[in-house]
Amino acid sequence: MGFKPVAIYNIKMNNLTIFTNAINFKPVERIMTYDFIINRTVLEKHAGYDINKKYTFEELAHINAKAFKAIGLDVTRCIYDPAKNWMDEKIENWIRFFNAEADKWEVSQKSGTAWLSKRPFKNLKELEKNLPNPPRYDQVSQWYKTYFKTIKEIFDSYDLVFIGSVEGPLNNSFTYTGMELFMLGIHDAPELIAHLMDCSAKLSTYIAQVFAENTSAPLLFMGEDCAGTSGPMFSPDFIRKEAMPRWEQIRKPIKEKGFKLMFHTDGRYGLLLPIILEEFGAEALNPIERNGCNDIFEIHRQYPQKLLFGNVCCAATLPHGNIYDVEDETLELIERIGPDGGIFIGSSGEVNDLLPVENVEAMYRTVKKYGIYPINLERIQKRKTEIKNKLNLRKA
Repeated sequence: MGFKPVAIYNIKMNNLTIFTNAINFKPVERIMTYDFIINRTVLEKHAGYDINKKYTFEELAHINAKAFKAIGLDVTRCIYDPAKNWMDEKIENWIRFFNAEADKWEVSQKSGTAWLSKRPFKNLKELEKNLPNPPRYDQVSQWYKTYFKTIKEIFDSYDLVFIGSVEGPLNNSFTYTGMELFMLGIHDAPELIAHLMDCSAKLSTYIAQVFAENTSAPLLFMGEDCAGTSGPMFSPDFIRKEAMPRWEQIRKPIKEKGFKLMFHTDGRYGLLLPIILEEFGAEALNPIERNGCNDIFEIHRQYPQKLLFGNVCCAATLPHGNIYDVEDETLELIERIGPDGGIFIGSSGEVNDLLPVENVEAMYRTVKKYGIYPINLERIQKRKTEIKNKLNLRKA
């Protein structure tokens, strides 16, 4: 594996040092926690967030950092604003960098889910009249340089690690058009889809470049949701021809700095896995969705030198299990992957408002308690035996 615990564990490291060592399979004192937290209760309970107050971005960053530190999170890519949803933020970027018209887009939300309920086009002919303008580097740099600098200063003060994040060209483009129109465009208007993907790739490349020049950590997250529960949404040929060259553009400024790239897609990887990890060569994978989608232990067996970010199930265990179910699943990850290194434990997707805070706390607490190097397997087995009769979902 290349990961050999040595007598380093009495040396106190800050989180950035631990993270940098861990992603390079160098000795560290413990397993780190990573997650995408969009849970208002976490902010309220651990940082005093008040939904009735208005906060500046700096204030929100402090609230997030305070809550993350208190709950036991080490690494994240998100500053959560409960007053906004992810789709609002996406449209803001389209308005800011694509020159999209603000009044022609509308977001609807229900039960924690947000979706685009209004676009300025309904067919390919109308889409052609509403294509984005290519982004300009100076505009992207001016915005994101301040953004990354602010977060780094605040997160450094809490000894937390913030990784940069960008959207993949597929994900951003089919969100812009809607999946049905995107799929139609692939066959009937490929030039429109190419323009969309080019603009999206250019925006993410510029953000990656700004992050590389104003780094807070040596790793970039790229979110490219291209799989569902039944498998990939696009053919391998399409991914290789249309997506991968644009992925390479995004990774270039990161690679030139010697940093690593984390590839994110929900769903079942299937035939995408060797494309992502071998052909494209992403160094890290997230979120390794469970619940019948992927087997993180098999992926680790096949790719022992790849970094894995996840994977306590946020579809079953975290929302519906008890704290002992959560502890048991977390212990399994520590026991089976922890000794080799390269695992950053968190949810198998996100910590949203549907997850009980006590379960989330139990997950991070277990990592902090049992993820100390060298991993004590006997201690883990003893604890699993102690809680065996307290399990609910994981009785089998």
